Amino acid sequence: MRLGEPASNEGKVTGELNRRRSDRILAPVRIRIIGNDASGVSFAEESVTVSFNQQGARISLTHSLLPDDIVLVKNMANDIEEEFRVVGGFQYVFGERREWGIEALNPKSGIWGVEFSPPPEGLQPKVLIECAACKRATQSPLSSIEYDVLLSTGLISRHCERCGETTRWRPSEQAVTPEMILSSAPKPNQSERRKVRRLRLVMRIRVRNSWGVTDVAQTHDVSKAGLCFISPQRFSLGDEIHIVLPFADQQVPVETKGLVVWSAEGSSGRFYGVKYLKDK
Repeated sequence: MRLGEPASNEGKVTGELNRRRSDRILAPVRIRIIGNDASGVSFAEESVTVSFNQQGARISLTHSLLPDDIVLVKNMANDIEEEFRVVGGFQYVFGERREWGIEALNPKSGIWGVEFSPPPEGLQPKVLIECAACKRATQSPLSSIEYDVLLSTGLISRHCERCGETTRWRPSEQAVTPEMILSSAPKPNQSERRKVRRLRLVMRIRVRNSWGVTDVAQTHDVSKAGLCFISPQRFSLGDEIHIVLPFADQQVPVETKGLVVWSAEGSSGRFYGVKYLKDK
């Protein structure tokens, strides 16, 4: 919905998912989010989007997140899973549930099942922001989700070249200089730097194969394409396995199908690499 359109148009969104859209879509898409919470504990939670566009989404969660962390988001309707960067939090909706802004690391993935048209040139806002740590200021273009978080909370998280780490950024009142404008130019391989980040998650999973071998194992890392887990049990290359991730004794099991594609011996057990399989 574009600014100024009547609210009555919002209800038509779900029936128009095949149309070309460049603006924000207000629609509840069922998703599963896997990541680490603010305490560093791994979690998986099913929820829905509040809104989304090609650059990112606004989602609702009971788990707290850390800005700049990477989470995996799976569209439960089309089984597409992609990595998103946590931009920041919005208000609490009710109880412990809070809305969060997440930015797509691969905006062209098609996770939402919508073909977006490019936004008009010059539509992306440029804002003078400064690092709260070193006070370095830059006039930088912001994605729509970064802009929303900045308007809502007054802070966003991003990498600071001077500090060499992720810091909080806020609107700046410094006078604009040519150096600030030049420093806003995208750095080479910046998108690649983000895309190669892997989600290091240590969580319990239950693994079983068709031969009856079952184990409550531990993950080493996960990605949108699969995962690596450690187990004392013996699984074979080419085994089709079923995974409950994460595994808790009293939860309703939701299984994901995978294929063992590699294995290697380690000091704490055997490592297994698994590629996710789509249900036929």
